[in-house]
Amino acid sequence: MRFEYTGRHVEVTPAIRSHVEQHFDRISHLFGRDDNRAHIIIEVERGEHICEIVVKWRNQVLTATSILPDMYLAISQSIDKIEKQALRIKNKVIDRSHKAVKLSEIEAPDEASAAE
Repeated sequence: MRFEYTGRHVEVTPAIRSHVEQHFDRISHLFGRDDNRAHIIIEVERGEHICEIVVKWRNQVLTATSILPDMYLAISQSIDKIEKQALRIKNKVIDRSHKAVKLSEIEAPDEASAAE
């Protein structure tokens, strides 16, 4: 996964980058391929740390925002929200593919209707 960082009124330090990448490594099994992009926007406003994460995955755009007094907790909470969204989408795709009707269960057309 490729990461892009934006810091508004704050410098994105290597410690913040490693924190984000460690958390995404924990949920990397959900995203699979490496061509996904995550944009992490970190902002400090009036003593509140705002973390917004935008992930482009498959044909979906996953977004999460957290506002907390601690930057690292805001990042962790945003990544947890992204994980929930990705699980919901992945389970929806799996459920949809498992509901397919098997060919052995489909009835053959009647010979009487075929003769008409």
